[in-house]
Amino acid sequence: MAKKETQVAADTQPAQTEQAAPSLTLQDLILVAQIIQLTTSRGAFKAEELENVGGLYNKLIAFLQASGALTPAPAAAPAEAPTEE
Repeated sequence: MAKKETQVAADTQPAQTEQAAPSLTLQDLILVAQIIQLTTSRGAFKAEELENVGGLYNKLIAFLQASGALTPAPAAAPAEAPTEE
């Protein structure tokens, strides 16, 4: 009888093998943009790949700015030409 009770208890336990759904956060996307900057500066991409990498980077930055995760860099103030006296 003990064997039957153990089997019933095992059958009523929820399966522990369920995995959490994958997630992607804005912080993850910011990290991807930083990785693209770093790998590009180190020459990790071939010249013919740079157009695709740059296009993806531009789309990613535009998305992050639109979502509020990144603020657009302020426009640089025009440099004043030094005046000679």
